[in-house]
Amino acid sequence: MNDEDQEWRQFPPHVLREYALLADGERGALCGPLGDIAWLCAPTWADDAVLSALIGGRGVYSVRPAVPCVWGGAYEPGTLIWRSRWVTTGTIVECRDALAYPADPRRVVVLRRIEAGEQDVAMRVELDVRGRFGTRSLREVHRDDDGTWTARTGELRVRWQGASDARLDETGRLVLDLPVTAGRRHDLVLEISDQPLPSPPDPDRLWTETAHSWSTAVPPFTGSVAPRDAQHSYAVLRGLTSDGGGMVAAATLGLPERAEAGRNYDYRYVWLRDQCYAGLAASVDEPHPLLDDALAFVTARVLQDGDRLLPAYRTDGRPPPKERTLDLPGYPGGAAVLGNHVRGQFQLDALGEILQLYATAAGHDRLTSDARQAIDVVADLIARKWDEPDAGVWELERAWWTHSRLACVAGLRSVARHFPAGRAAELVTLADHLLTETAGR
Repeated sequence: MNDEDQEWRQFPPHVLREYALLADGERGALCGPLGDIAWLCAPTWADDAVLSALIGGRGVYSVRPAVPCVWGGAYEPGTLIWRSRWVTTGTIVECRDALAYPADPRRVVVLRRIEAGEQDVAMRVELDVRGRFGTRSLREVHRDDDGTWTARTGELRVRWQGASDARLDETGRLVLDLPVTAGRRHDLVLEISDQPLPSPPDPDRLWTETAHSWSTAVPPFTGSVAPRDAQHSYAVLRGLTSDGGGMVAAATLGLPERAEAGRNYDYRYVWLRDQCYAGLAASVDEPHPLLDDALAFVTARVLQDGDRLLPAYRTDGRPPPKERTLDLPGYPGGAAVLGNHVRGQFQLDALGEILQLYATAAGHDRLTSDARQAIDVVADLIARKWDEPDAGVWELERAWWTHSRLACVAGLRSVARHFPAGRAAELVTLADHLLTETAGR
């Protein structure tokens, strides 16, 4: 049995609903029932994974009891701070997990705080950071006088605090058998960056900043029929949204839409359609900041690319990389596909959804001068390209999709209400023409 097989047997993939998402806007991690963070890209969403056990690669970061236990967990309300909770035969132990927030764009900071219950508990901690999807083991591994570990993996720098008694085993992972005294807590702080690391951070300060930042980033939604659900939904969208406003569709790649269906995509990019939907959702009762983020990112892409507008982008505005398949097993039922072929597609419906976003922003008096300019660019694109075949919302074969045309009709009519009579008439006339042609097909 090779090391990859051994690691996957020790930390097998779980049902997706059992993973908790930890995210800070610049990258995301998935944490499973074994306290196993099995997925993390560094330093940003679109970079290679350094923890890739989710898809059969090397690399996992696990914190769990060393005794038999059953698992549960929950998010702290209005945050992406996750609490794993294990019940053993004698006590209860929790691990509070988060990515430090607000994020450093070039440095991942993983916070893990073990909190023992009424009895002492033995914990097992394993850190196996492997750059480039598990192909770059730790090197230059060194323990400083204060017990802090430093290392490199590929081009990345790694620092780990709180594990002074860890040992480097024969497979290249750091292993720590950690006793935690009843009623006490123990902090672990992992940093990964492609730049020189700053002075080691204080865990208490990081936890205070992270909790406070989430409390200010997520609205209370007191007017909602389900405030807690609304807060959690907003927290997820905020966690997926970078500082530049781009919201990735998901933290992962290679997860199957349906087993053996051959649809295994890399979703670590910003789909303009999804970004518009998020902006619309964030403005149902009042215009929350995610609306402004969506507006800024979409407008920048429209003005930058014009008639070369893509359906999806990286968070920095670059196109997704071309598709290729990694030499990894992939999540069961899927394949480890890196990159996305959407970079070569035309999806007409996205233009209509962009206009619906602008109409919503106008209704909240949120339109900037750049956004008004972008509306003209999108309307002109629809006028010139509405009769061309497109990939459609589900990225099927290029064809004349009814939904795509109707999305444009809805967008044109919505945004027309926010223009003077002359310009509004032009937009409505174009919408009526599309509807007539669509109905006649």
